[in-house]
Parts: sequence; C-alpha cells; structure tokens
Amino acid sequence: MSQSPLSQATDDRLSEMLFQGEEVEEELTVEGARVAVTTHRVLVFTPDGDGRRFDHADRPNVLDANVETTGRDSYVEWGVRTGVYGAVLFGGGVLLKTSGILEELGATEAPADVPGSGIAQFVSLLPKALGTLTTGLLLGGGLLALAALALGGLYFSSRERELVIERAGRDPMRVPVRDDDAEDVARRLRAAVGTGSKSRGD
Repeated sequence: MSQSPLSQATDDRLSEMLFQGEEVEEELTVEGARVAVTTHRVLVFTPDGDGRRFDHADRPNVLDANVETTGRDSYVEWGVRTGVYGAVLFGGGVLLKTSGILEELGATEAPADVPGSGIAQFVSLLPKALGTLTTGLLLGGGLLALAALALGGLYFSSRERELVIERAGRDPMRVPVRDDDAEDVARRLRAAVGTGSKSRGD
C-alpha cells in the first residue's frame, strides 16, 4: 500500500531528525499531524499547521497528554470588561431615568430676585443636559452589552479540540484534532511515553 504525502513527508523528516541509535517505537496519526515516540523523544509533525511544523520534547520531560477544548482567552477577558462597563453605564442611565430627578429639575424655576440671566439659563439647560446624559448612558451601556455578547460569540467560535502534550519547563505542544479517536490517541501516547497519568475526563 502506498503512503500518503503526509506519511512520506514525515517519514523522510523522521529519518533526518533521529539521533544516532534513536529508534521509533510508536507513531500516531491525528488528522494533519503525526506524533512519533522514539527511544529518546516525542516528535510532533504538523506540516499544514499555522505554528511550528516540527516540535519535540525529551521523553523524561513529557508529563502528560490529554485532549482539551480551548479558545482564545483574550475574547473572554475583553468580553468581561466590556460587559462590566456596559452594566455600569446602563445602570447609571436607568438610575437617572427612574430617580425622578429629571422631572424635578424640569419643574424648577430660577428665583426671580437673582440678578443676571446666567442662573436662569443654567437652570433651564440643566434638565436637557441630564436628559442627554441619561440617553447617552443607556445607549452606550446597551452597545457595550451587545459588544460583550459578540465577544462571547467569537470566543465560542474560536474553541477547538487539541491534543495537548505537556512538557516540563516549556509550553505544551498542541495539535488541533477533530477525530473521535483523539482520546484513544492521547491514551496510547501516555502509555508509550510511560507517564502513568490518566485522562482528565476519567
């Protein structure tokens, strides 16, 4: 049976990357990636990935392997901030609207014995200014709430399943997966490396 282009490419790369005396003990295929466990290391090939196409870790440094569902945490962070700001603005607008202060100011008239027209103008403009402020708070709060919902939607759309290979002292190696047998691949990888760990879903 002929090899796929991915298999041929990774096999060629394997032969180039192996140390003298290093042998492949097990190879695992997950969609567009292959993971090889050798006598010395764990090698990850993702020729079509967006990040690094080849990564590795010495076997003593491999701590665990699991399938996780991850997303862009920045969307959550900005969504929470935006939601809080929106709630504060909208709450302030509702408070001004329901407090009755606008009606009270609208019914207030400047004292007749006050010299000059500055006070009278200020008193007459104050209800309009507060009304505009109230409308701005309500509108701004509503828009920020919608933005928070949009950021939440972006976060959920960015979520994907990944095979996460934890390693000591460095960021984990991550491989996007969609196959139903991804959990089985993680289990086989743990067994091959000898981490002795269990799936976090167990």
